[in-house]
Amino acid sequence: MLFRIEGRLYNLAKPADFLAFPMSLPDKVRFTLMMARAFVKSDWSDWHDRSASDLLDSWSGPGVRKALFEPLTQLKFQLTCDDVSGAWLGARLHHREGSAALGYIPDANWTTVLCEGVTRLVREAGVTIRTSVSVSALHRSTDRVRSVELATGEILEADLVVSTIPAEIYAGIVPEDSTPEMARIRYSALISVICASKKPVSPDFYWMNLASLDRAACGIFLLNSLNPTIGEPGGSVVNFVTHLNHRGQSFFAKSDFELLEGYLEDFRRIFGFDLDPYWTNIARIPMYSPVFTKGYRNPPPRSTTYPNVYFAGNYRTFPSIVSTGTALRSGLDTAAVILRDHGRPTSF
Repeated sequence: MLFRIEGRLYNLAKPADFLAFPMSLPDKVRFTLMMARAFVKSDWSDWHDRSASDLLDSWSGPGVRKALFEPLTQLKFQLTCDDVSGAWLGARLHHREGSAALGYIPDANWTTVLCEGVTRLVREAGVTIRTSVSVSALHRSTDRVRSVELATGEILEADLVVSTIPAEIYAGIVPEDSTPEMARIRYSALISVICASKKPVSPDFYWMNLASLDRAACGIFLLNSLNPTIGEPGGSVVNFVTHLNHRGQSFFAKSDFELLEGYLEDFRRIFGFDLDPYWTNIARIPMYSPVFTKGYRNPPPRSTTYPNVYFAGNYRTFPSIVSTGTALRSGLDTAAVILRDHGRPTSF
């Protein structure tokens, strides 16, 4: 993980870069002590109602917050540390995301391996999987959801319903559901542009935070550093990412040409040459991650309005980081609740 500040790159895992990082020496000592303290703390429930500013200022001081963490919360949520949950930040510091094992399969597209493996297991269990079709309505009676209507008009009768769609979408379909916390959840948006080039990129890195907040991208990922088998031999696969507080922002509506032009200019300014991609992919994700503001709470796994409706997704894994792994964990947790509710044993 690299940090780019005022035109210079810093790898904080390297002592020389850490010492050169634009933060006072006393603050660097405080930062180190805070990280050590966070490493041994696994339960952050006592910080649910306090802000990231409260945590940083009390554990390390305002200098550390301003030099390092204010830019990071802007990059992630376009919010100040005052608005972000202290529990969420503490959990990330405990996990040490930039230093922890990346959890991938070497020389493979690990998400493809994972999804294909789960698909095989589900089909072997006799489950019918319907893809590329959306839900248009949930038909309900006084106390139950009776059926699910697909966009094709097909009606699926339902004994149980597990909703893994974003909480905002569910609330739009079932506005009368009064399950605690569901109506409060809001989502950030994400733009991701992947460019394949025949040119090598150095220095080698996986994740670069553009912490000066002066570029179109929030971060750059060098995907071939994680998986050297993708792209052309000797080339590079670069992923530009921009986090937005909400999908309604004008940046989200930029044309493909405008986005690509801005990101390639970012690359030119940072690395000093043109990337000249021969292949690009542009993705806009309108609801990427719940925005973990101060006071955020996980909704319960079961609806309090319709007892046969259950919830799973990363909006239920706070304060853990949002990832494929935590999404899968939320599914297992909800499955265990369903089994217990129906008197069935669980083995996970």
